[in-house]
Amino acid sequence: MPMTTSRPIDIDDHPVVRKRYLVATPTIDLVTQRIVKQIRQRNPGAILYGYPRFGKTSSIRYVIHYLNDTFPGAVCVNFRCETHKSGSEDSFLVALLTAVGHKEPMAGKISRKRHRLLEHICMLADRSGKDWIVFFADEAQKLQVIEYEWLRDLHDALELKGIRMITILVGQPQLLDQKSALRQSHNTQIVLRFMVTEIRFGGIVSAEEVGACLDAYDTSCYPSDSAWTFTRFFYPHAYTAGMRLSSQAGALWKAFERAHKAAGLGNHIEIPMAYFARAVEHALSEHCRHDSDSFGFSPAIWDEAVLESNYVLACEEIRLGLPLPEWRS
Repeated sequence: MPMTTSRPIDIDDHPVVRKRYLVATPTIDLVTQRIVKQIRQRNPGAILYGYPRFGKTSSIRYVIHYLNDTFPGAVCVNFRCETHKSGSEDSFLVALLTAVGHKEPMAGKISRKRHRLLEHICMLADRSGKDWIVFFADEAQKLQVIEYEWLRDLHDALELKGIRMITILVGQPQLLDQKSALRQSHNTQIVLRFMVTEIRFGGIVSAEEVGACLDAYDTSCYPSDSAWTFTRFFYPHAYTAGMRLSSQAGALWKAFERAHKAAGLGNHIEIPMAYFARAVEHALSEHCRHDSDSFGFSPAIWDEAVLESNYVLACEEIRLGLPLPEWRS
């Protein structure tokens, strides 16, 4: 039966246009396996660090989805850390109660909130049939020492109940500075519980990795129960004729290389996932009106896509604001 080229939904409703989708990348796959290892070994904590816009927050959602598939019923809690001038245990407990899904996070005094948090987590763990839970603390570089102490109290209380709390601190490279500062101030109890393992969240560093990411657009489908891959959706005629986005890996990598070199950014190229995704999204959505059996992506299209992604501007900001070795020329 011939493959239809009539799209099942309007283009504006597609998750690529709405920017509501996740695709696996080599970095996300590596991070996922490292976290699975943390769980299997019951290691209590790890730092997952990387530059802004490298896709850390999105990766948390991907990892949680993977853990739910791998460990059915697993309790995975995702909470976002906030900046406070001074630590407020009440606000901190409210945030945690909200994250674990408690129906009344605001109710009660601090001591009552502590009790309800512990009680609710124990109930979730009991339902899951597992003796562990995973906490993902997003933007963890915002945590203050006292907030780490409150997390430590929760960790210890759960240990007494026979439940291992595995905490993944997700944030910017400042987390490594915090770890050093905690060591120097003799807060080793915090380091040992939450910071022993370090996992770097990197960007895309080769044409092969570009190909692995583009392959996800060739195989991910929406609607999920259909055969409408992302590539097919935007270019149904070209897709039917055999065009695949993954075949453009070398061309897209060279476009990033050209932009990187022209901006004088040095020899090391590491593409943050957010800007890579923007480039692909631009190529898919802005040129699909030219779809035909003979359509092909030109170098000009990829150069335009990289320009529109703001990759160069982002690299300049990263290099000026976060001068770690990976970004020095």
